Amino acid sequence: MAKVGARRRCSAISSGAGLDSEPAIGRPAGSLPPTAPAAARASGETNSPVVWSVAIFSSREDIETLSRSISAVIDATAATPAVIDVLVNGNRALAEATARFAESLGSRRLAKQILRVWYIALADKAHAWNQYVSEIWPGSDIAYFVDGYARVMPTSLTLIDAALNANAHPLAASGVPTVGGSAKVLREQMLGEGGIHGNFYAIRGRVLAELRERCFRLPLGTYWTDGLVGAVICFGLDSAKHKWDTTRILVHPEATWAVRPMAWWRISDVAGQLKRMLRQAQGRLENLAFREHLDMQRKAPEILPRTAAELVEGWLGRFPWTARAMFLRDPLCVIAARRLRRPRDWSQTAVPPLLASDRHDPHDSHRSR
Repeated sequence: MAKVGARRRCSAISSGAGLDSEPAIGRPAGSLPPTAPAAARASGETNSPVVWSVAIFSSREDIETLSRSISAVIDATAATPAVIDVLVNGNRALAEATARFAESLGSRRLAKQILRVWYIALADKAHAWNQYVSEIWPGSDIAYFVDGYARVMPTSLTLIDAALNANAHPLAASGVPTVGGSAKVLREQMLGEGGIHGNFYAIRGRVLAELRERCFRLPLGTYWTDGLVGAVICFGLDSAKHKWDTTRILVHPEATWAVRPMAWWRISDVAGQLKRMLRQAQGRLENLAFREHLDMQRKAPEILPRTAAELVEGWLGRFPWTARAMFLRDPLCVIAARRLRRPRDWSQTAVPPLLASDRHDPHDSHRSR
């Protein structure tokens, strides 16, 4: 069977590694012939009707929330050939429930789309992002990235597609938030200063193909994955050659999404916000370490340390006085640094993505056989 894309593989992955204790719920990525024309498009070999690819990332959502996110993407891609990949990391039950949801969709619901559900054993979004780019992404003109609790508006993908087609300079694009207490301030900040929002953004296919070819990987355990991706793009993928330019990411004022607003009376929302505050403190440490790697040392993004813990620990060691001053100003960063020092087992990175469901129109011309 064909590989997922014609490309140089950055690491050897065994299709049976680590599966003795957890039987596969589907086929490993390396054994699939999912969208051969699209993969060939990414390598410049042929034209393909696959214009968009969409990656939906999920881990802690319930099936109702995730199914609404998937349905919103299906609605937004109704008129454009697209491959929609749902990546569930570290939550086998959710992957199986999502596969059942995908199988329940009628053929009319997926008129122009392929919908695939993947289970990724390691509970880490950075690893899931890496797996998508290196192993799963089928090749497309534009690759969209969506969080599993976000419901993109019906026109959001079309708006970004049109904006990128009208302006060749940006390498990526981002939507803006409209729901939540801080949405207005953040939206105005992004429109005025630039930026990228992890709930919904897009990268040109040629840019993602270059990142794949160069074996770019987000450090495992990274919290602000979108922040690092955005920084790499603002440096034109090479900070040694290019200056920082926020206009490399187009911020679209009308491309947006909806999320369920948090409520102070819901215990789950309060607990989730506390955890989020700790993760955001880790993100602030990551930002300083990313900045040193890309801006001060002018190093290539593909030689970032393997884990966020290594990246942050290196920065703390090189800038102890800056770190101490930050800890005094921001005590949550002290807790975040201590949490990063806890040993973590990354052995499940050897387990390949497993296909739990593959829904497509059997008469669809952009499905390889």
